[in-house]
Amino acid sequence: MKNLCKQNWYQITLLFLFCVTVFLRFYKLTVLPDVLHIDEAALGYNSWCLANYGTDRYLNVLPFYPQNFYGGQSPLYTYLVVLLIKFFGKGNLSVFLVRFPAAFASLLLWITGTRSMSLIFDNKKITLAAALFLCFCPYFVMSGRYALDCNLMLCCISCSVLVLLLYLKTGKLHTLLLSGVCFGISLYSYALSYLIIPVFLVLISLYMLYHKKITFSRILLWAVSVCITALPVILFAYTLLFHAEPIHFLGFTISPISGNRMDEISFSSLGANLWNNLKITLTYSIYPMDSVDKFYTLYPVSIPFILLGMLCSVYDFGNSFRTRCFHSGTVYLFYFISCSFVVALTPTDHLYRANSIYICYLFFFLRGIRACCDFFTVYRKAFLSILAYGYVLWIASFMRYYYTIYSVLDLHTYANSFYFADISDIVTYIDENLGDEEIYADCVDVEEFLYFYYPISPYERVPLSAREEDDEIPKHYILNASTPLSPSAAYIVRKENQEFISYSERFRTFLPYGRIFTVLLILF
Repeated sequence: MKNLCKQNWYQITLLFLFCVTVFLRFYKLTVLPDVLHIDEAALGYNSWCLANYGTDRYLNVLPFYPQNFYGGQSPLYTYLVVLLIKFFGKGNLSVFLVRFPAAFASLLLWITGTRSMSLIFDNKKITLAAALFLCFCPYFVMSGRYALDCNLMLCCISCSVLVLLLYLKTGKLHTLLLSGVCFGISLYSYALSYLIIPVFLVLISLYMLYHKKITFSRILLWAVSVCITALPVILFAYTLLFHAEPIHFLGFTISPISGNRMDEISFSSLGANLWNNLKITLTYSIYPMDSVDKFYTLYPVSIPFILLGMLCSVYDFGNSFRTRCFHSGTVYLFYFISCSFVVALTPTDHLYRANSIYICYLFFFLRGIRACCDFFTVYRKAFLSILAYGYVLWIASFMRYYYTIYSVLDLHTYANSFYFADISDIVTYIDENLGDEEIYADCVDVEEFLYFYYPISPYERVPLSAREEDDEIPKHYILNASTPLSPSAAYIVRKENQEFISYSERFRTFLPYGRIFTVLLILF
């Protein structure tokens, strides 16, 4: 047994790290993060409406690109949740079902990312370093634990690049076509992919063509496989750009959404945006569900190695022309360039827009580590020992903080319209103690928060101010400026909402529920 373990230490270690990754992605998934993000609420309610009524919450019948507030929501994540609600939730919505695709995609990212690094470096120790990086780094942990639809792009790109690397290794046509299918599927994950992926495919095609890794006829077949897979995306882009009439395709309605961000694209601040995007993706953004300022996205200690890896990749790319030798790592360099350029066309402080760039940071990190090992030939063991000790401290500190201390509710960013705390326990308590009173919930004027936990038919989703007196209304609905005060109702109010609390002296407190909400009743 001992000899067997010694012979298979590599496979056993990878299996152990995968199990740890599964645990870190699914442990306390429904309560950590301890808030519901506005896009999670909207995605969940949209998916519930589609699963049960065949429309989104705006009554668009089976939309290819579901509407979300003044924009849209990526179809891949939305319809994955629809399937989960139909087949596993039995028509019901839950936090676990909405977050499951993100957690599962994070596991798939671990598998494909580790395998890709194995293909490029062909070194077991570097592959294990990749597995550790994907398992424990803050961004990979945090982005896989909440349902932001665009975050699926990271996993999709990782899968697509892996299949492309397999083609570069084998040269088989069916592998190339499969990579085209994967890139086509990636276009369903996030609207920015409509620009990022074409730019990347053009760059890598020219590079492969120069090094005779592909023929022009194969490039055409590759493009056809992408276009066929992404035909609904192409039709959607057509309706969006030319304001065309809705197109009915395979039962779905392809039509332009109510609003888009095409007018935000500008070259005027490209340089400043490039620097800002590099800074926030390597450090932290303003939203606490993506990163933590104390630990950054990939730990502060990783930044020098990532930057060094970028420089080495540029050198490898230039050297490949001198030696006329194709360099596989250039795939990640070109994707980094494509993603950075497209994301920089619009000003943003949201690192999730560049979520797919993190697979490139994985490669750059490993390339930088290898460059340091090549430099410290005599002191390599000491260098790696110190580095490993440093990462153990960072990882232990982050794991302790994230799984035992971290709380969006305790951060200064709450309360606002982007996050909402679970009110289901409060509602249950009111039901058990007060009976059938109507319940108004303070959802910071975002009704999707309420309808996530207590969904109603999209055909009944009418603003309270527009209801007739004899309309049947749900027991649970949103509290806002037009909410009537009634002694037969209970009001779940955020403690920060002093304007409403001081609105009437007739209120009495029924239950100060935790540090976020209080329940108010009207005195007779």
